[in-house]
Amino acid sequence: MVKTFCETTIVGVLVFMGSQLVGCQAGAGGAPHGIVGVGTTKPDLFGLPAEYRALHAALEQTFGRPVRFNAQPNGRAIGQQLEQGSIAFAIMSAAEYSAAQDSSKLNLLATAKNPLGNTSRKAHIITRASDTRFKGISDCAGKRFAFGTYGDALTDTAAQKTLEANGVPAKKLLPELLLPPPLSMEGRLYATNAANAISLDLTVNAGVIDEVMFNRLPDTGGNPLIGPSKDQFKIIGDTSAIPELAVVAGPSADAALTEKLTAYLLNEAKNNKDLCQQLGISGFGPADRAAYDAAANLLKK
Repeated sequence: MVKTFCETTIVGVLVFMGSQLVGCQAGAGGAPHGIVGVGTTKPDLFGLPAEYRALHAALEQTFGRPVRFNAQPNGRAIGQQLEQGSIAFAIMSAAEYSAAQDSSKLNLLATAKNPLGNTSRKAHIITRASDTRFKGISDCAGKRFAFGTYGDALTDTAAQKTLEANGVPAKKLLPELLLPPPLSMEGRLYATNAANAISLDLTVNAGVIDEVMFNRLPDTGGNPLIGPSKDQFKIIGDTSAIPELAVVAGPSADAALTEKLTAYLLNEAKNNKDLCQQLGISGFGPADRAAYDAAANLLKK
């Protein structure tokens, strides 16, 4: 049967569209001729996440091809997408890294440096400088204690582990009764800034605060109007350190693109002021897998 011109044209268009679709899918993980996929848990309901705008432009310039951030619900999903080759790279917190089913298959390229210039951060256990009852973390038993953000790897999970290691499991803290659910079921006090909680509420005796947040406090002159200062507190201990954001590559990521990305992050990203400001970092340093694996063991227990 002889095909008409229209039939031939339609078939040709469909074949072309199919080849283009296959090409895009084949390149989604970072193949030389496709879109470079980067996994993240940041939602993009209203377009590109604000904290990735400068990074997006920098990556497209570095790769010389389009970059698409692929939002996933959690670290486990990111790990699966990397393993399957659906995305080439990902930006993962230590907690998200710990949730990956097999993190040994992930290639750690670089770690973000926080505003203190470190690739990991700890949290301080603090109390009032004038409270002579506190000599160490064990003295938190039987007291009101302010954790940071609920579910946070550092100021919640790591803080609980630190208290437990010093003989103060949650049941030994003064329980919190008048809290909204789900916090009422936990029985713990949560305050984004423990320094504020301690300084404004005399019934709060101690708490945990991210070292970067604590470092932002003025050295002296704190008061209820402008907020607390460092000299109003004493540090009685620290949590374990948790690594900062990691940039990782999946097992099927293109080697040339991986090399370009690693070189950019370690050598040039620190000079991109917009990128650093939007991500809240000061640059990137070499990744230490041992540090992430240690954090994963801490967060999984």
